[in-house]
Amino acid sequence: MVQVRVLRELTSDDRARIERFLAASALDDGGPTLNDHLRADLGLGPRAGFVAATATTPETEELLGYAQASAGNTGFVVGAVVDPDARGSSDDHLVQLLRTVLGELPADADVTWWAHDAPHADVQAARLGLRPGRCLLQMRRSLPLDDRTAVEVRPFVVGSDEAAWLEANNAAFQWHAEQGGWDLATLQQREHEPWFDPAGFLLHERDGRLAAFCWTKVHPGTPVVGEIYVIAVHPDFHGLGLGRSLTIAGLRSLHASGATEGMLYVDADNTAAVRLYESLGFDTAHTDQAYVREGTTT
Repeated sequence: MVQVRVLRELTSDDRARIERFLAASALDDGGPTLNDHLRADLGLGPRAGFVAATATTPETEELLGYAQASAGNTGFVVGAVVDPDARGSSDDHLVQLLRTVLGELPADADVTWWAHDAPHADVQAARLGLRPGRCLLQMRRSLPLDDRTAVEVRPFVVGSDEAAWLEANNAAFQWHAEQGGWDLATLQQREHEPWFDPAGFLLHERDGRLAAFCWTKVHPGTPVVGEIYVIAVHPDFHGLGLGRSLTIAGLRSLHASGATEGMLYVDADNTAAVRLYESLGFDTAHTDQAYVREGTTT
């Protein structure tokens, strides 16, 4: 038996307790954890639309699970983490947390739950009335990369490049639940993350416009993993080979920063991008499945 509490605002104590729980769960379990969209809202928000739920023991109020929904470009993005030591009951805890959060969201809102290796996710999603949605591939390759590009890039300048980047990003990701529809506040959330480094945020300009970009992120550890965090070509500049060139530029920048392994995420049904990354030596290392609920109308 657990006690579930709904949170629409977080005190500093709430945030610190949840962050400790997420860190401990990741260390013990190797994951799952919340994606960057949710973590930014937790750590630096929350923004409008935020709702969370905690599961605790009634006696000691020990934190056993956490679920969160944050507004995205199209509806809400949802994630949940349960205590890896509570394996016998974690399925029920996860479903209870998710059901609580889903019940707090507008019925006409689309919802995307990223399962992140949750055991029995198909069964849990069915219990919640969710169906399979996007499938995301994590692809990796060793660094350095022999390929080179002649396409010129420059680093992002904080306080100067935000408007141009937002226009290019939102044009490229108009359809995307997490990456589309960004505003200045969303971008500034990321600029305040401890990992943010404008030197690894590469821009390519053409005809006086931002044509493409490759935003990278370094994960310290052994090995040091360099992630292509977001990469896109403005739709007005498709067909020029900029996706390949910016990928190469990003990987070379990551290696120069000390990364010995490159990593990125791509939708499994984006066959053109998957083939591009495979041609650059990437292999699929991991798969994440999303489950969705379409909003109902009356």
